[in-house]
Amino acid sequence: MTEQEIVERLMENHEEFKKLKMEHAQLESRLEELYSSKRFFTPEEEIEIKGIKRRKLQLKDKMNAIISKVKKGELTF
Repeated sequence: MTEQEIVERLMENHEEFKKLKMEHAQLESRLEELYSSKRFFTPEEEIEIKGIKRRKLQLKDKMNAIISKVKKGELTF
């Protein structure tokens, strides 16, 4: 099973993974919104961007951990 197939199955059958993926997508949309609106950011916006990037990375790490467990056979769905 490819990683993409695993992700698709997890999206259908694993509620925690689905929530992580959805939050990651929302944060990505917010980043795109910020980046498309201006070239220079206020200090507050820079802090927000750094926070979003940090949270996205945390979510990605959690999703990768779940995918890894599936690949190792430690998690079934």
